Amino acid sequence: MDTKTLQQLSQDELIKLIQQLQLKIDLLQKGVEEEPVDYKKLIEAADDIIFVLDSEGNVVYRNRAMEDLFPVNSKDAVGMHFSLYLPAIELDRATMVFNQILYEGKSIYNEKMKTFDKDGNPVYLMANLAPIKDDDGKITGLFGILRNITEMHLMEKKLKESSRRLEEKIKEQLRQAEELKRLSTLNDEIINNSPIGIFTIDPTGIILSENPALRRIIGYGQDETRVGMNLTELPGFNVDLKKYLDEILLQKKPVFIKNLTYHPVNQDKELTLNVRANPILDFDKKVKSILIMIEDATEQAQIQKRMQRAEKLSAMGLLAAGVAYELKVPINLLTIDLNFIENNIPETSPIHDYVKSMKDELSRINQITEQLLNLGKPGDDDVEVFEIHKLITSHPIQITLNRLQKSGFIINTAYPKESPKIKGRKNQLIQGLLHIISNAEEAMPDKGEIRINVGSVIKNGEKFATITIEDTGIGIPSENLAKIFQPFFTTKGPKSTGLGLMVTYTIINNHGGAIGVKSAPGEGTSFKILLPAID
Repeated sequence: MDTKTLQQLSQDELIKLIQQLQLKIDLLQKGVEEEPVDYKKLIEAADDIIFVLDSEGNVVYRNRAMEDLFPVNSKDAVGMHFSLYLPAIELDRATMVFNQILYEGKSIYNEKMKTFDKDGNPVYLMANLAPIKDDDGKITGLFGILRNITEMHLMEKKLKESSRRLEEKIKEQLRQAEELKRLSTLNDEIINNSPIGIFTIDPTGIILSENPALRRIIGYGQDETRVGMNLTELPGFNVDLKKYLDEILLQKKPVFIKNLTYHPVNQDKELTLNVRANPILDFDKKVKSILIMIEDATEQAQIQKRMQRAEKLSAMGLLAAGVAYELKVPINLLTIDLNFIENNIPETSPIHDYVKSMKDELSRINQITEQLLNLGKPGDDDVEVFEIHKLITSHPIQITLNRLQKSGFIINTAYPKESPKIKGRKNQLIQGLLHIISNAEEAMPDKGEIRINVGSVIKNGEKFATITIEDTGIGIPSENLAKIFQPFFTTKGPKSTGLGLMVTYTIINNHGGAIGVKSAPGEGTSFKILLPAID
């Protein structure tokens, strides 16, 4: 025999060894002597279970490994039926396998089976079974080799369980990755479509990312990028951004800058921005990056300024109205006295011209007084609901427009048949519009065109009726645009009171509306009035 140990023998070699052993047993029973080979020691030393069954399924031989495993008394083992070694759950399958070998002569390889040891613990075996034949080829029994694969089975079970858990974990990680991808995509969509400028910088101020709104707000083209540029090098800001950057790095707290003035690149305008900077910390609580959000608050700032100006004008109006009310009585008395003098002196008298001049100045004072009174009272006419185009078609405005047209002005009006409805005091609004039309007339000494358009607009979800009055006059210098609604401001000389546009502004403001103006020297002037529309 080869010098291999029993554990090193292949399956076929073990089968041949069993067959030789069986042959030796038969020869010994016949009294035939051969050279003694100690096969039994090898088989008894094997860790695999080796056994022989007769044609009835009874145990003819079993080795030590089988004795160690199965709870059968060694004295009773030989001659016992193989079914006594197996649990009930395996009997049907084991009987079928036995019959296949005994009656069909089939060999069975790597058949897995389950049994229990002496202590009742489950044992998993790998069975290799083959028929035993005599010299005539008749099947006289079978022999088998059982290998204990309990540890391997348990390992496989653990491996399967680990694989299952790993698969579940991978699936969960994939699900989380998909969810993160979805959230990331959603986040990108929100950021890219946000009206607020959003960008990130590193601790040194280098811009890492930006959204389209930021490029729009700071005045760069959508194809331009400032990624890679240092924030502190951005032109247009009126503050030291590095100071705020250092504060964030030091304090590790958000910083809010309100009403920051910014001048967009290559644009002749000024923006009011609200800036919020939030530090993003890593696991060591160090500032990894800074998220900055910029909101264009220009319109809100303008509204706030208009409100402040309206409050100021309202207070001035009340004061002026009070003074004007007190002046009404002496003005009326002076007018009566001057009329009396004028009627009692001859027209040839030199005093007559002085009286006439005094009456003209007194009339001007009375006009100013009436305008001042209008600042402090809402008006005597009742509030009513009407279509806004009826202001343009009203008798006072039509008379004025007809007069201008006859004198050589070009008049164009446009309004829908059904314009937005508003609620207010019609006579006051007509008075305000007449002031604007009068200004347009005075701005065109050589005649020109006046265009009046009525429409509507949606702002911040609210509907407003609009009236736009444009002229082709001399225009207004930029330094005067911010002053035209201030009381007593005028560029027309002593004949003007400087209250007309202030009165118009106050009337519009008292109706919850707004008025704006665009103008440039030589390009004419455009007034746009917004009044809250009602359903």
